[in-house]
Amino acid sequence: MTENGDGWPSFDYQASSPAIESLHMQTQVVGKIKLALTPASPEWQTVPLWVSARGLTTGLMDGDGRGVEVAFDLIDHRVDVTMSDGGRQTVEIARPMPLRDFTAAVLGALSVLGLDVQINPMTVEVPNPVRCDEYEGCDRYDTEVAGRLHAIYVRVAAALETFRSGFWGKQSQVGLYWGTFDLSVARYNLVPVPPREGVDLIHRVAMDTEQFEVGFWPGNDRYPRPAFFAYTYPSPAGIADAPIEPKGARWDQNMGEFLLDYDDVIASDDPAAAILEFARSTYAVGADLAGWDRTLLDWSPPA
Repeated sequence: MTENGDGWPSFDYQASSPAIESLHMQTQVVGKIKLALTPASPEWQTVPLWVSARGLTTGLMDGDGRGVEVAFDLIDHRVDVTMSDGGRQTVEIARPMPLRDFTAAVLGALSVLGLDVQINPMTVEVPNPVRCDEYEGCDRYDTEVAGRLHAIYVRVAAALETFRSGFWGKQSQVGLYWGTFDLSVARYNLVPVPPREGVDLIHRVAMDTEQFEVGFWPGNDRYPRPAFFAYTYPSPAGIADAPIEPKGARWDQNMGEFLLDYDDVIASDDPAAAILEFARSTYAVGADLAGWDRTLLDWSPPA
């Protein structure tokens, strides 16, 4: 694994895209299990997967009176299903496994432990949705790619937690949103935003209030390289011309948000500081232009 001096791994989206897509769709299956077992919450705040020392986890969920957790181990490359009564099942994923087989294996592991979970089988927020219980593709899980992503997630999550600590208002936890496959955190201004005509349920719930979001994604078809992103919603007038930091960060008209390439971050003297600078500066310009009361919302530790 090629790294810079601080242990940040390099990442090539073009070479890794089949493996990224496979892991992405696998997280959708586990995410849908969490969606089925977790009470609905504003802006889907209970839906993301959390970064752990070994991978990604649903965290504790209620399984008919027992605690249940489903977790990706991206070090030993398996999915662990554990119950509070001691039950445990493991699904090995370090081998070619079509999405259909992965779905059957994870739901089957839950069933063996006495928990039958029904999920919506259609993948979401992707250009070409498929039924995860029927699709024979997405069978390119790659241990090296998974390991690199986990190493990045651990470092990015730490930086975003530092950013998260400077806010007194309502905000999300740092989580992996498995629909769009980004690791991000959102701050909310609690001013309702009426839904746009024709918008789907996902976005009606997610975008129902003024908010700022910053995060990382490993790349996609629209922007085929890993990058950090940030946006304020609704987008205030003048934001595209607002000055932000660090060097290399800019407004991308095609994406409609601020971007900072991952390669620029890991080439800097202090990658974590660069991420924090990007998060703080994009939040500041968006909140100021949108008229947020930052004297009420922002927080700093007492002297």
